Amino acid sequence: ETSSSNIYSYGMIIWEMVTGEAAYSTLSPVQAAVGIAACGLRPEIPKDCQPNLRYIMTKCWNNTPSKRPKFSDILAILLQPYNNNR
Repeated sequence: ETSSSNIYSYGMIIWEMVTGEAAYSTLSPVQAAVGIAACGLRPEIPKDCQPNLRYIMTKCWNNTPSKRPKFSDILAILLQPYNNNR
């Protein structure tokens, strides 16, 4: 387990919260793992998803783990609307 895998997982949690669905529920764990690792499988982000959440999910799922954001970066993105309204 690494920080970058936690970041990927956080993106998946956001997706599950946005959609109310379990990711890859129609696939076996092996199918999901192979699809993700070998084929870059990612769940479809709903069209009506808030732009900041879409951005975070996309960044969290980057195929290159070192290019995924840090949690401090994610927090800054999530706090932008709050900080802009102060």
